[in-house]
Amino acid sequence: MAAVNAVSTEKVPVLIVGGAYTGLSTALGLASRGVTPMLVERRETTATLPKAWGLNARTHELLSTVPGVAAALQEAQVGSYLPQIKSGPSVREAQAAEAPEELLARHRMLTPAPPCWLPQATVEKILRAQAEELGADLRFGTEMVSWTQDADGVTAVLREGSGGREYPVRADYLVAADGYTSPIRTSLGIGVTGGGRIGHVYVITFDADLDAYVDKDRFSVTGIPGSGMSMIYDGMGTYTLWVDYFPEQGQSDDDFTEDRCRDRIRRAVGDPGLECRIRNARPFALNHQLAERFLAGRVILAGDAAHACPPVGGQGGNLAIQDGYDLAWRLALVLGGQAGAALLDTYQTERRPVVTITLDREVALQEVAEGRILSSFDQTQPVPTPREILGFRYHSPAVRTEAGDDRSLQEDPENPTGRPGCRAPHVRLERDGRTLSTHDLFGPGFVLLTDAEGTGWAEAAAEVARHLGITLTAHRIGDRLHDVEGGWRRRYGIEPAGAVLVRPDAVIAWRSRTAAAGPEHELERALKAILAR
Repeated sequence: MAAVNAVSTEKVPVLIVGGAYTGLSTALGLASRGVTPMLVERRETTATLPKAWGLNARTHELLSTVPGVAAALQEAQVGSYLPQIKSGPSVREAQAAEAPEELLARHRMLTPAPPCWLPQATVEKILRAQAEELGADLRFGTEMVSWTQDADGVTAVLREGSGGREYPVRADYLVAADGYTSPIRTSLGIGVTGGGRIGHVYVITFDADLDAYVDKDRFSVTGIPGSGMSMIYDGMGTYTLWVDYFPEQGQSDDDFTEDRCRDRIRRAVGDPGLECRIRNARPFALNHQLAERFLAGRVILAGDAAHACPPVGGQGGNLAIQDGYDLAWRLALVLGGQAGAALLDTYQTERRPVVTITLDREVALQEVAEGRILSSFDQTQPVPTPREILGFRYHSPAVRTEAGDDRSLQEDPENPTGRPGCRAPHVRLERDGRTLSTHDLFGPGFVLLTDAEGTGWAEAAAEVARHLGITLTAHRIGDRLHDVEGGWRRRYGIEPAGAVLVRPDAVIAWRSRTAAAGPEHELERALKAILAR
């Protein structure tokens, strides 16, 4: 420790522990807002195996507010946006249940974000590259070996590699993105609820020539009922076999030698002579837990450290990225002095109830009691619905809930109300002959939407932004922005000359349904309450 004490202490605004989805999205969100975080990850690089697949519409919308990310995701994805779902006695004999074009059309009505089926390894590389380009300090091959916190921040000791140099770091906040077992959460004594380890699968990643059985440029999932196996193809040349695994029944790694894994692949494909190469084979635990709280002083839990769910509906990684984004915009405002520290409390207040809904549904899909896990894929299983992904509702002091609100946690995004706490609806617009979405207007700061009759609101936004020292941009739909379908006021629940305030996470924070006398005062009062000032 004497050697550590002899080294000057580095000072950073935010120290992030963990370099997967949660940590990378937090670092990206902070760096895009001018805050330079330090991220440490004991692995030498981002994921090299697919791990998980796909970003849902909410996640994709949030990431698209960061310049360069949407283009990088689109460039990485090749082939069809529509996944292919198959089922049959083997991959060779499986029949496709084509996702109809009307589903894609329905998707386009709800969101400007196209479906994204990239594997986690690819997404992590994109997040890392974009975060580093924006100035984030990402230190892979580095781990946190100890830490303490006080009222003003966190002091940590970092170590480079195994037995490498140790040095101290002082941070205003520590983000625990250190996974399901989270040593940080454990040391804080924060309890968890849920079923814990509720199942297992064995995951076998392999190379083979299956061009005769899959569309080369299309993500696909093939379920093999009754076999305890399913195969995922990422549309980029990598195959993954999921196999039911029951250690409680005496199964062990000895049941998954390379030869036995190869035999399982051949049986799943339906080709006993198939040439294949095992790239990786490992057990994977299916977990269910929810931390009793997400904040403890200057430490904030996010991703799997805060909540974990089985992968049946593919929402764990999406929740992790959303956590990172939600934390980043709040931390940036607090660190910049534009918001009070109480704004951070709203991260837990808002996220925990909404996350709980997703966890409960994912666990219900698991059906552990019947031994039916992801690999026993069934096309009749429910999937994440638009209501869950886009119809969530937040409630906290950072949302100016209207009188008489029913405090519901969800609504139908196909019939949006525009109530505070809801995701801002997607509305098609045109500007200078170019088609865009209301979501293209959102970014790192607050946005005020009004119409051509809302001149007073637009002027008020400029005055309030100057007075509070925040980014607040007003857009008048009906001025240069043309409402293509003529329904934006209906979808946001306002009348002519009304206004809607949208937060950096594309959530409606407050609205005035009609014109207001002294709009700058009304808007400033709302923002001060939201920013905990």
